[in-house]
Amino acid sequence: MVTLPNALAAWGSDAFSATLKAELEQLRSDVLPIAHVVEAGNELVDKDLGIIVNRVEDKGEQIEVAVGVFFQQVIACCTCSGGNGMCDEAYCELSVRIDKRSGEAQFTPL
Repeated sequence: MVTLPNALAAWGSDAFSATLKAELEQLRSDVLPIAHVVEAGNELVDKDLGIIVNRVEDKGEQIEVAVGVFFQQVIACCTCSGGNGMCDEAYCELSVRIDKRSGEAQFTPL
């Protein structure tokens, strides 16, 4: 389970969105469910994730955040003898639920 201790510590302050963004940008696709938007045959590149915070809601014991994730995908190249083609930007949205007691986060594609 992923925990977001910095975002939890910033909850209720003006720094929450920026702190959450910075913490999420350190994660990779093995944690964030973003691979589902990569087109068949393409390769996900998650070394430089970009996160935008779209919506934040207080749900009692949880914080629910809708985020947008920008990342790169390498387009499979059928004319390059099996080599990789150009990079293209990809985007998806996720729901992030953060437990206010533990900081544990659950991610769901939107």
